[in-house]
Amino acid sequence: MNKALKVAGLSFALMAAGMGSAWAETKIAVVDMAEVFQKLPQREAVAKKLKGEFEPRMRELQKLESDGQALVEKFKKDEAFMSNEQKKQNQEKLAKLQMEFNQKRQAFERDNGRRQSEERNKILTKVQAAIDSIAKSNGYDLVLERNAAPYAASKLDISGQVISQVSKSN
Repeated sequence: MNKALKVAGLSFALMAAGMGSAWAETKIAVVDMAEVFQKLPQREAVAKKLKGEFEPRMRELQKLESDGQALVEKFKKDEAFMSNEQKKQNQEKLAKLQMEFNQKRQAFERDNGRRQSEERNKILTKVQAAIDSIAKSNGYDLVLERNAAPYAASKLDISGQVISQVSKSN
């Protein structure tokens, strides 16, 4: 039994030593995706593009909101002088305006979210291509997200290289 334990221990030690040399040959890098996205010049261009695309709808929503507020104020001010029929008409008008506002706001948020996601995915594709290119050209075997590693030396961080390469690919 004692001999079997020694053989098993020796086998384990040899396997661990073999794995240690494999790890020693592995070249690793890290990339801080938050930093990359924050510092890319394309981020501002996308923000401007989306703002221009959604600005008219945003103004329309703001106008509907102010119209609704004006209607509520007028209703409160004139309520004492209104007949029950006028009160009912104003309440229906306000409810209709509120429903229109809610529908347009939901459509706006859905469309805006979809477009932001589309644009973010375009940038992410460029970032991923840059990471692949840098990893291949520098012989990295593994590139980790910076937040996935509890610690990584700054010399392993390729975020600046990624930012530079993606910035050139406008």
